[in-house]
Amino acid sequence: MKTIDEIDSNFRLSADIPADTVFCDPREEPFRCYGLAANAEGSFCRLPLEMLPQCSEGVRHLAFHLAGACVRFSTDSTYLAVLWELGESGNMAHFTPCGQSGMELFEETEHGTISVGNFLPQMQPEGGCMLRQSALTPLGAGMSHYVLYLPLYNSISSLMLGFAPDAHLEVGRVPSIEMPLVFYGSSITQGGCAAKTGSCYTTLLARRLDAAQINLGFSGNAKGEEIMARYISGLKMSAFILDYDHNAPSVDHLLRTHEPFFRIVREAQPQLPIVLVSKPDFDSAPEENRLRRNVILRTYANALAIGDRHVYFVDGETFFGRTDRDLCTVDGCHPTSLGFLRMADQMEPVLRRALADRA
Repeated sequence: MKTIDEIDSNFRLSADIPADTVFCDPREEPFRCYGLAANAEGSFCRLPLEMLPQCSEGVRHLAFHLAGACVRFSTDSTYLAVLWELGESGNMAHFTPCGQSGMELFEETEHGTISVGNFLPQMQPEGGCMLRQSALTPLGAGMSHYVLYLPLYNSISSLMLGFAPDAHLEVGRVPSIEMPLVFYGSSITQGGCAAKTGSCYTTLLARRLDAAQINLGFSGNAKGEEIMARYISGLKMSAFILDYDHNAPSVDHLLRTHEPFFRIVREAQPQLPIVLVSKPDFDSAPEENRLRRNVILRTYANALAIGDRHVYFVDGETFFGRTDRDLCTVDGCHPTSLGFLRMADQMEPVLRRALADRA
């Protein structure tokens, strides 16, 4: 039996990588990694390794998933080859392998970012992704700035970027907003279930605002823990988006943790724009979700009452709009790329106002 790429060459995953390709470690000069903690061991992890023993088992595992992390560089190479080794086979039924375990390359132009290549993971016959991956995408002529977004829902133990042997490499472009947007939240924040790594709402916002980002989405495990609040409170950031409503096990849990979490960050950074967000899949349990939203609104109202002028609220019920809401999630909960696009559309003006107010 023939495979689909043998039947239709348009589905072939990658061209053969030329033998004279020069491979580089993206953790070395002139590359710049964003969205990763500065661990001396050079591991690909979103949190400091020394912090992990104090975190829940779920967070310890998910910290190595690379949602929002990217590599920036400039080159005139005629192609980019990528070799990467995954930590997991990545066989989630409702999540594309491309979004879960692949990578997406963008070119940064004067007109914004343009997707120029998807590095699609190759699949095992028995299901799931092969752990060792290789892919190649052609690039345009001349020196250009690029951003490579790493897997949303998988870890990598190794990553090498390959270029034509005569190519030049330079430091990548620095985002206009260099201090990152920091997001803390659930599986939705982590990017489940975007079709591509550049399509989750946090990355859409970072691309539109030309901002760096740190994505601290921990699927099923963002429960407003104090250790996470204190870690985030010490980060240098341009804005903070607090979006863990979905992972609070109950209304009472949200009530006990939400305002204390906010206060820890606020006391450390009095002028920081903080955006409070309620869950988007409002239709699943309207009565409970109204109570949850009221908890977040209480945090917001209490902050305003004591003169906080750098706090904002976004109602998650509005994210998916009034029409075609069924197209916005894969399972009534996790957004599709359309759902993430609509989320970004709702949040972008709020973030722009928040950043302008701070300036």
